[in-house]
Parts: sequence; structure tokens; C-alpha cells
Amino acid sequence: MNSILPKIIQLYEHWNHSEEFLEIEESLYFKKDSTSSIFYYENRLENNIKKCFLKANYYIGIGAISPNHYIFISPKVNNKLLECIQNHLDDESVDYAPNAKIKSEEEVKSLPEVDVLQMLSEIVKLPDATKEISNLLDIDWTVPEIEIEHLENDYLSPFLVIQFLHLMKVIVKKGLKKSYYTVEENLNSRIKGKILVPQTIRQNLFKNKLTSTYCRYQEFGYNSIENRFLKKVLEFAKNYINHNMELLSFSVPEIKHDLNFISSAFQLIPSLDNSAEIKKIKHNEFYKEYQDAIQIGELVLKNFSFSITNSTQLKRKTPPYWIDMSRLFELYAYKRLIDLSDFNKIKYHWKTFGNEVDFIGFYKKIKKEEFSPIIIDAKYKLHYEHSKEHQDMRQVAGYARLKEVYNYFSDQINNSDIIDCLIIYPTINKEAELKISEIKAYQNIYKMGLYLPIRSLK
Repeated sequence: MNSILPKIIQLYEHWNHSEEFLEIEESLYFKKDSTSSIFYYENRLENNIKKCFLKANYYIGIGAISPNHYIFISPKVNNKLLECIQNHLDDESVDYAPNAKIKSEEEVKSLPEVDVLQMLSEIVKLPDATKEISNLLDIDWTVPEIEIEHLENDYLSPFLVIQFLHLMKVIVKKGLKKSYYTVEENLNSRIKGKILVPQTIRQNLFKNKLTSTYCRYQEFGYNSIENRFLKKVLEFAKNYINHNMELLSFSVPEIKHDLNFISSAFQLIPSLDNSAEIKKIKHNEFYKEYQDAIQIGELVLKNFSFSITNSTQLKRKTPPYWIDMSRLFELYAYKRLIDLSDFNKIKYHWKTFGNEVDFIGFYKKIKKEEFSPIIIDAKYKLHYEHSKEHQDMRQVAGYARLKEVYNYFSDQINNSDIIDCLIIYPTINKEAELKISEIKAYQNIYKMGLYLPIRSLK
């Protein structure tokens, strides 16, 4: 009997698809959290044909949904919807569903695709970026890998490589770590450290090399296990980048500059032969970037199955993985907010008594110089749900009425004051980016578009 070749079903973020002869028993969950479905499904029988209707959620990536079916989800932008949100968010009575609806799968395919890697290249610059990024990335190493065309179906490899490259840049800027490391060497006419008797007998006495002695000793310098491990991962990263520049077209000059900058610092450091040696290392909190770079470096090697040739193959295997696009947008918004001079002391995911606010801090009100308290909510809206946008505004307004929020701003406001709220929504209109405007249907609630970088598809 002929075996059935696995099929990759292409889905687009938050869009519907029906597949014949497919029956799904259970959805996939982000980080195995049953409240976070990667997609929704419904099995039906139509004209005696089994069909499964699928709808992707706010996650992109690839995973197995049956023994013979994989699902790959990519990020598409409903530009019609974003334009409607930008122009009609003020009026709760407006139903812009007819204008925002995408009518066919072919129309979905033609929509712009979010450049996830360009967003990540900004997020990696955040403080404690490694921890935050680990919360939006889910890799399942416990199940069989999936064969893919890496240029079309692989966000994971460049995702990990960009993280690693940024951490290496930080390490080199601070200066490489010096430490004591063990050296085993066959010395001629001298002895240093401890004599390794078995090796000396086997390598020297049996071969009549009577003046040579195999020794083990400690040296202080840059050739530690950590630096040699990072050099090995760097070789994988360089190989991958050199063969996949088109994926990183948004920043080729900067990436090439960073590679040269990092490579020059590691030029004289040998690569580590046995990657398992890194498990022996005890991390020093003073060198946090080292710990983060080694953690990501291990994922890079594992992703390429510890074979440097896998970093250049057109077809390769990948573990199932998922990226939380909603959280990615939040972090991207956070990076942009802390870079803007009109915002100050912005805190991310501020928590109080079970409530979690996306951002809390201060901003300069329109036509005013002083900073005022503000609650900010980032909404990754790429699909239409009638009236949901106004529920979002009521939600952020509710956060702004919490007593703990007033206590947080107690030095700047009185209990009778109304705290301003800001809704950040995605836009692909460069001219609308970062422009704050009042939502007229609500008191003290504003909106601001944040430009989503769009991937160039050739």
C-alpha cells in the first residue's frame, strides 16, 4: 500500500479555510495552555464528504494537526480593516464590516504580509529582551520535526539568529569575558601543570617520543568554553545569514556591519568541538548577556540539528513552533514608546489585583509641555469583529478607573481627575503613524497608529 505524503495546509492569520478529507480531534495550544488555541476548527460532513473548517488565531508558525496534515500560518494584514479603524473608530454606530470583509482566499493571499523579523530586530534592543521574547515563542522539541521549504515556511531560524546576533553585539561592546580554562597539550622538553600519564604513555612513549609529555594545566584568557561555544554558534549564524540575505533585506548593511564587528572580536578564539561541554558551565549573573546568548545559541544549534550544512539547505526539518503575534505587537509598541520623547517612564504589563495593563506611564498631551498620566492598550487588530473595538475602549477606560492606578499617580492627580487612555492600533499607512488624535465618542480616550513593517515578497 502506498504511503500518504504529509500535506502542509497554508493558513493566514485570523482567516478561514476548509479542507476536504480532514478530521481533527484536538486543537493545538500555545505553550500547551488550553485557553490559547492556535486555531479553531469544526468537523463537518457535507455531501458525504468529511470537511474540516479552520480559522487561524493570532499565532504564526507550523505544527501537525493530524498524522498526514501540517498547518502553516503566516501573518497577513487586512489593509481594508486598518483603514476603516483609522477613519471610523470615533463613531460607535458605524458598521464597517461590508468595507473590511475579504471575500476570497485569493484576495487574502494578495494581502500584505507583516515583516516579523523587522519587528524582532527592534524588540531585541529592549531591556530583558530574551525573557520577553521567550514568552512569545513556543518551540515543541518533543514531537517529530517537519520538513519545510525554509525560505517560504521558516520564521524560526531567522528569529533565533537575529536574537543571537544582537546578544553577541552587546557582549563584544562590553568586552569579552576572560576566565580560567583547562588546556590539555603535548609539551616538548617541558612540563606544565598535571602530567596525564595514560596519554603520555600512549601518545609519546609507545611512539618513542621520549622528550614529550602530555599535560593538563589552567590558563587565564579568552579561550574559555563559553567563548568557544559562542564562536561555534557564530559560524552557524554567519553561514545562515550569508545564504539568506533576502530574508533580512530590511537591514543588510547593518547586519553585515554587526557580523564584521563581532567576528573580529572572536577571530583568534577556536570553535568548540563538543557542544555538550557548555552544560558544565556555571553562569555568573554579572555576565547576563553571556547566559542569554548561550541559551539562544543552544536553540540555534538544535534548530539546525547541530549540522552547519543544514543552515544552507533549501529543504530542511524544523521543530513545530508558534509565535504570538499579539504579544509581538505589544513588545514592538513598547520599544517604540520608550524611544519617543513624548512618552516617559513607560512600564510594560503593570499588574494589580488580577488586572494587567499593557502600559502605564506619562506622556505630553497635545499642545502641552508637561507630562500627564496615561494608560495605554496595544490592540493587534487585523480582522473585523463588529463593536469589539468599542469593548476595547471600555476595557482600557475601566483600567484607568482602578484605585491602584490612582494610587500609582497620586503625586500628579486627584481622585476627581480623569486619567487619559490611549489605544495603539496597527497601520500600514506611514503618514498616520504616531499621530495621536482624540476619539470623539469618549472622554479622554485617544488613538495612535503604529506602522507595521511589511515584508517585501519577490
